[in-house]
Amino acid sequence: MKVVNFKTSSYFSATAVIFAVILLLVGLIALFANLVVGLIVLAIGVVILTTHQRLEIDLQNKTYYDYVSFLGFLKQGERGRFDTVQYLFIKTNRVSQTVNSRVSSMTVTKMVFDGYLKFSDEDKIHIAARDNKDKLVKKLQGISNQLNIQIIDYTQGEPVVIYPARERT
Repeated sequence: MKVVNFKTSSYFSATAVIFAVILLLVGLIALFANLVVGLIVLAIGVVILTTHQRLEIDLQNKTYYDYVSFLGFLKQGERGRFDTVQYLFIKTNRVSQTVNSRVSSMTVTKMVFDGYLKFSDEDKIHIAARDNKDKLVKKLQGISNQLNIQIIDYTQGEPVVIYPARERT
């Protein structure tokens, strides 16, 4: 039975993760002043640092489990079935963020690269998003090797295979 399980992305933003590291340091110091407050602050930091998105694929039973992992062992998510694992693909997505102040408003628009795992024409799962295409490709290469599938790039319009899988045996 071959089960592939990998982290797809952090659940919290990079800012929240940095905040969690600070909370751990503050919590350690707070332990000496007030045990209860120190433990609560430490617990919040640990939960933030250990919470992330994961994907488990059971190739024998043809099922997947897309879930959020809390503390490494608590799981919450959705299960599904598939016929085949076809390929990974990359596409672009335009994201906008509006920043408002009392005097003005500014909208920042940028391109983000999204990586998906395609099971069938209707069924795909978002794996990761990155500002840098090369970083996304590097992330997807490990998954490609585990599943023995190709990575296809749709960012230039025409689909192009950018990472061939090893020869199937």
